Amino acid sequence: MRKLLEHKGVVSEVGEEVVEVEFVTETACSGCKAKGLCGVEEGDKRFVTVWEPNAQYFAVGEEVMIGVSEVMGMKAAVYAYIIPFFILVGGLFATSLLHWSELTRGLSSLGVMCLYYVGLWLMRSRIEKEIVFKIRKLI
Repeated sequence: MRKLLEHKGVVSEVGEEVVEVEFVTETACSGCKAKGLCGVEEGDKRFVTVWEPNAQYFAVGEEVMIGVSEVMGMKAAVYAYIIPFFILVGGLFATSLLHWSELTRGLSSLGVMCLYYVGLWLMRSRIEKEIVFKIRKLI
């Protein structure tokens, strides 16, 4: 069985086949010198929508565990961090070969990054089907 990356959360809303869970991010980087630069702040409240056919068995305010497989977590990290990094570096490299000014290089690379994130946003329904969260009650 694949290992799950899990967080403890509280059910904030229950729908017909959907459970929305609020959780507080906890980081393991309290001693990290780059703490706060990666975009994950300890204590941030996040919401996750979990598609659950048995949603009626969950109640608002109930503590639950939400999880995603390590493979799915890695896929999300690739979409959010790895691909944009290569787009940015590739854009800077390509525009430097064209001997564009530094300002033009930077702006065009950022423009391509914006296009990537717009494309990612447009494909969100497909990505939501790929990255599936699991929910379970705390015993």
